[in-house]
Amino acid sequence: MKKENVFKIIISLIIILALAYLVLFGVKIGDKQIIKSAKNIKTGLDISGGVSIVYQAKADEGTVISEQDLTKAKAVITKRLEAKNIFDYIVRTDNATSQISVDIPADINDQSKDPLEAVEGLDKTAKIMFKDPEGNVLLEGEDIKDAKYNEDPTDNTGLPSPHVVLEFSSEGSSKFAEATGKLVGQAMSIYLDDTEIAAPIVNSKIESNTAIITMGQGTYAEKKAQANEYAMLISSGALPFSLDVISKEYIGPYIGQQALEISIKAGIVALLLICIIMIVIYRIPGFVSSVSLVAYVSIILLLLANTGISITLPGIAGLILSIGMAVDANVIIFERLKEELKNNIGPKKAFDKSFKNAMSAIIDGNVTTFVVALLLYIFGVGTIKGFGIVLVIGTLTSLLTAVVFTRFILKQFMPISNKSKFLFGLRKEKEAK
Repeated sequence: MKKENVFKIIISLIIILALAYLVLFGVKIGDKQIIKSAKNIKTGLDISGGVSIVYQAKADEGTVISEQDLTKAKAVITKRLEAKNIFDYIVRTDNATSQISVDIPADINDQSKDPLEAVEGLDKTAKIMFKDPEGNVLLEGEDIKDAKYNEDPTDNTGLPSPHVVLEFSSEGSSKFAEATGKLVGQAMSIYLDDTEIAAPIVNSKIESNTAIITMGQGTYAEKKAQANEYAMLISSGALPFSLDVISKEYIGPYIGQQALEISIKAGIVALLLICIIMIVIYRIPGFVSSVSLVAYVSIILLLLANTGISITLPGIAGLILSIGMAVDANVIIFERLKEELKNNIGPKKAFDKSFKNAMSAIIDGNVTTFVVALLLYIFGVGTIKGFGIVLVIGTLTSLLTAVVFTRFILKQFMPISNKSKFLFGLRKEKEAK
C-alpha cells in the first residue's frame, strides 16, 4: 500500500473521530454553544412530558365561532408549531366550548428553560398589511405567498443581518410594483396586526416578487429571535379570531425517560453487533463499513441536536431503520466486489465495477424509502411526522456515508487485494484457484 493511501486513511479516520467528538462534547466558545452535542437533542411528549395550554376562542359580539373556524385555527397553530421545529404535539378542538388545547414537549436537557416559551406567538392573529403615509392599505396577507427567515448581509459590512424575506403572489407582485412606483422617496409602513414593524423608504419602483423586512435596534440574538417570530407568524397566516389563555399546566411523560435509556442501550448493542458481523464476514470492507456507520450515526445525532427537532420513540425507530438501510447498501457493494475479485479482475477495475453495478439497487431502495418518509412527513401529524422527518434525514445521510465515506476509504485499501483476497471476504480456498 502506498504512503498516499495510508495518509488518506488516517485523515479519514481523524475526520470521523472529530465527528464523534462533536457528538459527545460539541463546541462552545465563551457562553455561546456553536455546535450542540447529542445531550442537547430534544425529546418528545412520550419521553419527557411537557406543557398543556388551553386557549379560549373569542370573537366579536354577535359573531358565532363555527367548527370550520376552529379547524382553521387548529391548522394555523399546527403550522406555527412546525415552524418552531416542534413535530411532537397534540392539538385538540372542542366545538361545544370553542376551546383549543395544545400539548408540547418540555426540554429536559435545559431545566432553566421554561417550555411555555415555545408556545409564544401561537395565539397571535398575525395579520400583515402594507400602508402608505396616509394609512391606506396597499397589500394584505393574501398577497404574501411566503415569508422566510434569512441572515445574509444586507449592507456592505458583510456581517450577518437577521431579516424576513417576503415572497409575493402574482397579484401581490403587481400591487407591490404599483405601490412602490407611487411612493418613491416616501415611507411604506409594514404592520403586523396593529403594530408597525418597519417603515422603509422606497428608493425606486420594485418589480421583483420579493422584499425584505429588516429588524430595528437590538442585539444580534434579539434581532434573530424577532425575525424568526415574524417569519413564522406571517407564513402561517392569520387566526380567524383572538385566543385567550385560560389554563397552563405541566403534564408527565407517556412512557418515560427509562424507556429512552433502554432504547439507547439497545441501539448501541445493535450497532456493535452489526459492526462485529460485518467485520467477520467482509474483513477489511466490514471494517470500512463500521467506520462509515460511526460517521453516519454522528452526522444524524449532530443534525438532530442542532436543528432542534424533538426525538420520540417512533423517531428512534426511524433512526434504527435508516441504520439498517446504510448497512444494506454496504452489503450490496461488498457482495458485488467479492464477485469481481473472484473473477480475478484487477483491484481498480473490480472496485469501479462493484460500485457502478450496485448503485442502481442502492438508489432504488433509498429513493423508495425517501418518498415514503417524505409522504409521512407531509401528510402525517404529531409523532408520525416526527418519524417521517427522522427517516428522511437518515435515508439521505445513509446514502451519503455509503457512497462517499465507504467509497473513499475502501478505495485506499484496494491495493491489498492483490496480496490477499481473503481480507476482502473471499475464502482462502477461493483465493488459491
